[in-house]
Amino acid sequence: MYNGTFIRKMTRMQNVQRWDEYAPHYHDNAASHSFRVAVFSLIAAYYEEQKGRPVNLLDVLGKALFHDMNEVQTGPIMHRTKKEPTLKEHIERMERTASLGLVDLLSQSLRPDFYRFLVEAEDDSFEGRIVDGIDSFDAMLFVRREVAHGSPHFVAKLEEMKAALCDHPLESVRWLYEQVEQETDVATFIENVMRMDSVRRWKGRFNTIDDNDAIHGFRAAALGMFSGLLEQKKYNVDVDVAELVARLLCHDLVEGVTGDVLGPVKHSTAETGQAFEAYERAESEALLSLLPDYMQPAFRRYMADSKDDTYEGKLVDMMDKLDALIKMNMERKMNGAEYEVIYREQLRKVQLRYENPSMIFFLAYILHDLDYVTS
Repeated sequence: MYNGTFIRKMTRMQNVQRWDEYAPHYHDNAASHSFRVAVFSLIAAYYEEQKGRPVNLLDVLGKALFHDMNEVQTGPIMHRTKKEPTLKEHIERMERTASLGLVDLLSQSLRPDFYRFLVEAEDDSFEGRIVDGIDSFDAMLFVRREVAHGSPHFVAKLEEMKAALCDHPLESVRWLYEQVEQETDVATFIENVMRMDSVRRWKGRFNTIDDNDAIHGFRAAALGMFSGLLEQKKYNVDVDVAELVARLLCHDLVEGVTGDVLGPVKHSTAETGQAFEAYERAESEALLSLLPDYMQPAFRRYMADSKDDTYEGKLVDMMDKLDALIKMNMERKMNGAEYEVIYREQLRKVQLRYENPSMIFFLAYILHDLDYVTS
C-alpha cells in the first residue's frame, strides 16, 4: 500500500497544465478543471434526477474528480492527438496502464471504487457519459472566456465546441449549454464557479506553490473522497461519502463573491466572526437563488450549511484543515522560513482536535509518506 504516494500524485494535478499550445490568457490545470467538472456534473446530476433519470451521485463525483488523474503519469495530450487514428490505441493503452497503476497504490478496501473513478471514468455508464459531456462543457467555458478576452487562437475551437454541445445526446449537457447561451441566472452561478481559480489563497505570505480556491476545492474534495471511503469501507463508519464530497466541492463557492478573507481576520473577535458568518450566509443565499428551486435545498447544505453538526459537516471542517496542512507541508520543504512554524501549529491543532479514523490514518501513514517516501 502506498496511499501517501497516491495523495502526493493527486496534489500534482495542479502541475498538469492545460491549453498551453493555444497561449491562453488564463492559466488552467488538471486540478482546477476537475474541480469545475465535478461541480457542473453535480448540477447535471440533479437536473437528470428531476427528469426521472436516476444518477449514482458517488460515481459521478468520483469520476469527475479523478477522470484526468492519469495525466500526472502521461502528461497532458492534445485532444486532436488523442483522436489521431495511428495513435489512439497506443494512447488509450498508456492511459489505462497509468490509471491501473494509481489504483494499485491504494488499500485493498478502496480499490473497487477508485477503479470505477479512474479506469472507468468516462465509460458508457450513465455517470461516465455525464462526466464526458461535462468535460466538454467545461472546456467550452474556458475557451469562451479566452475568446471574450480577445485571444485569437481559440475562436475556431469555440465554434467547434458549441456545435457539438448544441446537439449533445445528454439533456443535462444541452440544458447547461443553453443556460450559458441565454445568459440566465444559472449562467451567473456557472460564472461564479469559473471565477474560483482567480481567488488566491494564503495572501500575505511568500508562496512557492500557487494555490487558489479551485485547486483547494479539488484537493479537499479528493481527500474527502479518499477519507470518507476509508472510514466507510475499512472502519465501518456510517458516512454519506457523496454528501461529504459535494459539500467539500461547494463549501467555498461564496468566495467567488466575497473573496478569501484570512482566518485570523475573520475570527479576530467573536463579534467579527459572527458578522462575517452572517455576510457569507447572505451571499450564499443570493447564489443559491440563481439555481432552479428543486436544486436549492441540496446546495444549501453543500454551501451555506457545509460545516454543520452532522458527521459529514464535521468531516468537511477536518478535510479543510488537512488540505491546509498538505499545502503547508509542501511549502515548508522549500520555504521553511515562511511556513515551518505555522505548519507545526496546524499539525498540533489537528492532532488535539480530531480523533476520526481517517485523521488517525492520515497522521500515521499519509503524512509520513508525504514527508519521507519519494516514489
